[in-house]
Amino acid sequence: MVKIGKVLGKKPIDAKLFSAAKKVQQEIRKNISTAILAAFGFMIALVWRDVIQQGVNILIEITNLKGVGFIYTFVTALITTVICVVGIIYFSRWGEKV
Repeated sequence: MVKIGKVLGKKPIDAKLFSAAKKVQQEIRKNISTAILAAFGFMIALVWRDVIQQGVNILIEITNLKGVGFIYTFVTALITTVICVVGIIYFSRWGEKV
C-alpha cells in the first residue's frame, strides 16, 4: 500500500496536523503572555497614578493655584501629561541601551 504523502511528495497528514497544532499552541501562549504582561503594566500604572496625582497636588498647593472646577482639572491634566511624556522619553531611551 502506497502512502498518499509519498505519492504527492508532501508530509503525511498527521505531521501537518501536529505542526499546525504546535503553531497554534505557540500563538496562544504568546497572546496569553502578552495579555498578562499588559495587566502587570496596567497595575503598575494604577499605582504610579496615585503618586503622580499627589505630586501634582503638592505642586498646585505650592504655586497657590488652589481651586475647583475646570481650571484645576486642566492644570492637573497638563502637569500630569508633561511628567508622563518626560517619563516615556526617558524610559524609551533607557530601554534602548539594553
